[in-house]
Amino acid sequence: MTTQEYIDTYKYMAIRSMEEFGIPASITLAQGLLESGNGGSRLAVEGNNHFGIKCKGSWTGAKIYHDDDAKGECFRKYRNAEHSYRDHSKFLTESPRYADLFKLDITDYKGWAYGLKAAGYATNPKYPQLLIDLIEKNRLYQLDRPNGAGGLLARRKERKAAEAELNEPLAPKHTVEKNNGVKYIVSQTGESFASIAAQYGLSVKRLLKINDLKNSFPLPEGTALYIEPKRNRSSSAAVHTIDSGDSYHSVSQQYGIKLKKLQKMNPATRKFPPRVGQQLRLR
Repeated sequence: MTTQEYIDTYKYMAIRSMEEFGIPASITLAQGLLESGNGGSRLAVEGNNHFGIKCKGSWTGAKIYHDDDAKGECFRKYRNAEHSYRDHSKFLTESPRYADLFKLDITDYKGWAYGLKAAGYATNPKYPQLLIDLIEKNRLYQLDRPNGAGGLLARRKERKAAEAELNEPLAPKHTVEKNNGVKYIVSQTGESFASIAAQYGLSVKRLLKINDLKNSFPLPEGTALYIEPKRNRSSSAAVHTIDSGDSYHSVSQQYGIKLKKLQKMNPATRKFPPRVGQQLRLR
C-alpha cells in the first residue's frame, strides 16, 4: 500500500479511537503507518498487528512470533485490522504509564509523540520526530479537528460526521454473489486489494491466496474476487474448452476451482501453456 492508500483505508478507525478513547486520530494513524510499514510488514500482513504490540503476560489471544529486539518474540495476532486498532486504544488507556498523555489537548500531537517515547512505547530515540514528520507531511492533524474549530458544538458535529462515515472503509459496498457455492464480489472504481481485504476481515495475503494470486497489483474495476476459499471441483460443468485469451488461472476463477486442484486434474497444465481447443477436466 502507498501511504495515501493506508490513510484512506484506516483513517476512520483512527477517528473512532479519538471519539471513543480520546487518543488523537493523527497519532493513532501515524503509529499505524510507522509500525506496520504502510500495512506491508509481516506482522500486519500475517497477524493484522498494525502497532507492533507484543504479547506481554496478560495476553490470552492468538499469537505470532517475529524477530524484534530479540529473536522469535511473541506479538499479538488479531482477526482483522479493526481489532488491532481497538486493542491499541485499550493498550494505551488501560496502562498507567500512559495516563499523563490523556491530560494533553486532543490537538497536541507533538506532546503525544514525545509522551509516547517518554512512557516507553518505542526504543528508537527518533520515534517522536518520525511520528511528527508523518503527521505534518500528510496533514493528519486535520483528522484531530475535522471541522476546523474547537468547542463543544464543533466536537458534536465531528462525532456526527465521523459516525456517519465511520464504517465506510469496512462495511461491504458490494453485492455478494456465489459461483460454485463460493462467495465473490466485483471490484469497484478506486478499490485495492487492501481496501477489499479490510472490508471482509481478511489480510491482503489471505485474499491473494484465496484467488490464487502471488502479488497484488492496481485493481481494475470489474475484477471478480472470491472472499472465501474456492472448491476442489466444479459443481456444474465437467469440462472446459480453452478459448482465445483463456489462462489456467482465469479458468480456475471462472468455475470457482482452486488452481492447484485444476492442475492436479489436468497434469499437462504444469508443463504446457494453454492452447485453443484444449479440454480441461473440471471434476
